[in-house]
Formats: sequence, C-alpha cells, structure tokens
Amino acid sequence: MPGYHLPYFAAEVQDLYQAHGLEVEIVYPEPGPENIKAVAAGRYDLCLTSVAHFLRAVTEEPGLAARFVFMVARHTHMAVLGAQSTSKGIELSDLDGASYLGDRSSPFAREYLHLVERIGIGQPSFIELPYGEIKESLASGKGDFTADYLDLLPDYQAPARERDGRVTAIPFHTAGIDVYGSGLVAGVSQLETRPQVIQAAVAAIQAALEQARKDPLPGARALVERFPDAGLQRTLDSWRASEELIFLDDGHPAGTMDPRKWHRTIEHHAHVHETTRVPSETVYSALV
Repeated sequence: MPGYHLPYFAAEVQDLYQAHGLEVEIVYPEPGPENIKAVAAGRYDLCLTSVAHFLRAVTEEPGLAARFVFMVARHTHMAVLGAQSTSKGIELSDLDGASYLGDRSSPFAREYLHLVERIGIGQPSFIELPYGEIKESLASGKGDFTADYLDLLPDYQAPARERDGRVTAIPFHTAGIDVYGSGLVAGVSQLETRPQVIQAAVAAIQAALEQARKDPLPGARALVERFPDAGLQRTLDSWRASEELIFLDDGHPAGTMDPRKWHRTIEHHAHVHETTRVPSETVYSALV
C-alpha cells in the first residue's frame, strides 16, 4: 500500500522529525506479528502495523509488552471490490448470492463472509484463486467480487482500465463494520523509559499526516525515490484512497482512540479471526 506509507517519508523530507527533536531511520518491517514482537523486545522504537497483526501477536504471546500509541487508520482497511457494470457503481445488495474470487480460507474471505452475514444477504459462491491472480480475474469478469484493502483500489483499477472497464469499492466501514485498521505501536519499555521520545514521534506523524492531506506530492516523491517500483501516480492514488480511513472529520484529531471502539475491534477480530479477547486498556496508550 504505497500511498499509506507516504506521510512517513514526507516527515523526513519536510524536516518534521527534526523539528520534533528526532533522528528517524525508516527500515524494512519484519513480517506480520513478528514486527510487533520486535518492538516489544526493544529492537525498534516504533512500528506501523495493522490491528490484525497486533492481535495475532498478542494471541501468540499473551501479555506482549507493546501498545498502540497512535491509530493512523481509524477505520478498517477492508473493502469489497467489484467491476462496475452501471453508472450507479456497486451496492451492498449486489453482493446477494454473488461469486467471490479468492481463497475461501484467507483472512480476506473471512472478513467478506462476516460482512455478508452481518447485512443478512445470501452466501457467495467461491471461485478459488491464488491472491496473485485475483486482480486480473476480476477485471476480466471471471467473478463478481473480492475483498481487499481499500488502499489497493488503484491496483485493481489498472487492469480494468486496460479492458475499458472500471473497478469500484465499498469500504466495510460504510456497511457498519466500525473497527480500527492500523497505526503506530511502541514497546512498553519505551513508553516507561523514553515517553518524551514516543510523544515527539506521535506529534511528528500527526503533523506529517496533516501536511500530506494538504499536499501529498513531496512525500510521494520521497517514497518513490527510495522505492521506484511503487510509481508516483500509483502512490498518489493509493494515498487518496486511504484518506477516508485516516481523516474522519468527527471533531477528533487524527490518531485518536477510544475504549468503546477498541472493544468492538477486539470482539470483531475474536469472532472473525479467532484472536484472543483482551481488555482494551492492555492494547493502547492514548497519546493524542
């Protein structure tokens, strides 16, 4: 999701880290839950990760000494993706009994099945495909829908445009799935011994998000300079797709968290992905 990572490079080129007294090195993450475990062990100060990976890590290692300190995506990244056949786009009612492209046992399919159950429509028929074939298959009409991250919508739209088609999305949060998506995690030891550093990092990232909202181009250029394969236009399009997950315009600053939504998030992942139910106060420390 290149656009989603854009603000962290923007903070670097716009001297926002320096303005908050920080020297920051952006490194490759460890895979999945291992990223959170590395932060808990003190190998890194902070990581950007999903709630899904975090709750899986806590399930694998109860009592893991890490906390979310800033919620970047205050809505879930999940979205239904489908080829638009009419000018009205796609609607939830279109999912009733429709076909689904992908691996039935995948986390994406589990999220989709939960959505279908929640809105009370017919179960999908599955067209089993490996993840790498889904975008082309959706664009060529081999199935009706799939589920993936909203931030990746541009990657689905590209092959559809080559066929004079269009892929659009229904974000899960618009269908009543009101749970958190992803954010910054710090180790408990860092929060206890270097709270001012973590607070400064949170302030810098909050400023970077607001700057990217005004003008994403500097961050996109910096990201593409380091990762040329991301592509400038793809990075900008991905960022624009992710903005509605970050900036809710609900009267609260970007990054804020509350215990009620955390409770819903924990319950959602326990039901859909069989992660451990933990008290909400053990997963986050509100610094915003």
